[in-house]
Amino acid sequence: MLEIIAAVVTTIDILIIYTLLQLRRGRLMITLWTIILNMVLPLIGFYTGEWIVIYFTEWSHALSGVLLSLIGLHILLDDSEQPSLIEKISPFFLAMLVSVDAFAVSVTFGMMQMNKWLFILASGFFAGFFSVVAFLSTGRIRLINGKAIRRLAGIALIGMGVMSFII
Repeated sequence: MLEIIAAVVTTIDILIIYTLLQLRRGRLMITLWTIILNMVLPLIGFYTGEWIVIYFTEWSHALSGVLLSLIGLHILLDDSEQPSLIEKISPFFLAMLVSVDAFAVSVTFGMMQMNKWLFILASGFFAGFFSVVAFLSTGRIRLINGKAIRRLAGIALIGMGVMSFII
């Protein structure tokens, strides 16, 4: 269950960023690349996390908690209101930019020995879902354009990081 919540939290920025960009061309390619990268990068991240556990057994929970908290802090502090440069970037690199969070979170989940396939499938599903919602509702839903969702996602990741120290 935690894997699904983390997939939603890490992919919610796709909804926000793609809505702010208000792209008109290349939406299908960006959506497809986003889905693919939100499934491939977490798989690589899980294997990286499992490898880290082998070499840093005693520190893995503390390290994963710190990483999750730092990702949450990054989401809270990120200022994503500069869409002018983004319009010139290819769909692959744009999808890569919004998929990096999924990689970082999956590294920590790999260190925590969590269910990788559930997170990967949920991440791919929600990446596609949020991409489609963002591209179809560009400028229509005020809640998506606000910073409240980004703050909620950042706080949720910080909370998961703190909970990893407790549990």
